[in-house]
Amino acid sequence: MEDRGKKRIQWHPGFVTGINLELGGYESSIVQEREYNLNTKPLAIDVLLRKKPGRKKTGAEIPDNEIARIFRRYNIVEYKSPDAHLDMNTYFKANSYACLLKVYGYKGEAIKETDITISFVRHAKPKRLLACFKKMGMEVLNPNPGIYYIVGKNIFPLQIVVTRELDLERHTWLVALSGRLEKEQVRRILQKAESLRDEREKELADSVLQVCIAANRKIVEELKGEESMCQALREIMKPELEQSRKEGLEEGIERGIERGIGVTVSILRGLGQTEESIKESIMENYALSQDAAEKYMAV
Repeated sequence: MEDRGKKRIQWHPGFVTGINLELGGYESSIVQEREYNLNTKPLAIDVLLRKKPGRKKTGAEIPDNEIARIFRRYNIVEYKSPDAHLDMNTYFKANSYACLLKVYGYKGEAIKETDITISFVRHAKPKRLLACFKKMGMEVLNPNPGIYYIVGKNIFPLQIVVTRELDLERHTWLVALSGRLEKEQVRRILQKAESLRDEREKELADSVLQVCIAANRKIVEELKGEESMCQALREIMKPELEQSRKEGLEEGIERGIERGIGVTVSILRGLGQTEESIKESIMENYALSQDAAEKYMAV
């Protein structure tokens, strides 16, 4: 049974910023459209990566990124969080999205089926799905660690990205989207974040790191004791710490006001003022309602 008290990890927003960072050097050639609606709201693609007009269809202009080598003009990317299934239903759903994109076009622009690709991104290797592909007569190629091409009967080029198998240095922000990281991996991810100098990249990385930290709390607590990691964690968790401090201050102020009202009531009673007069006084000086004032009077 799901622990209702446990904060739910927002994997998908983390993935959206992670893929943004993954392809961050190619803003001039790729446009990211989150939850692109094909027709009605339920038919929303997780991420549509669209190459700008005039770019090559093969993805040859991005040779140093294994994930993008398969890309053409329109690239459907479906992300599965660590606790979600990637099965044949997901495969057929993504293909239906691709077919609908071909039928409807993009904002009045006709699309060729040869302009569309499909990518699945998931933490763990979907062994059963890959086995199903092989039974269907498809070939599963593994040209790079974590990258699987499904070749054969597909209408659209298809790849599966297994983030657990990706190289951490080359694909830091996708690898970070896991709740099963090792301490050394978390340390290197934090070091990578601390080394960022571009403000936009730092902002995007922070979104991924919030997910990473929430999913790997035990390791993060251990790293807090390391002097080299302490400053990096403080910077990353600064918004969270500031919020906690703000809540603490607000709670402290509220308690201080409550004590002040209690002392005022005691002093006025000691001076022999009537209960009605005391109630009117604290209502006026502390902006209390009549019901709230009566509660303080009853203490």
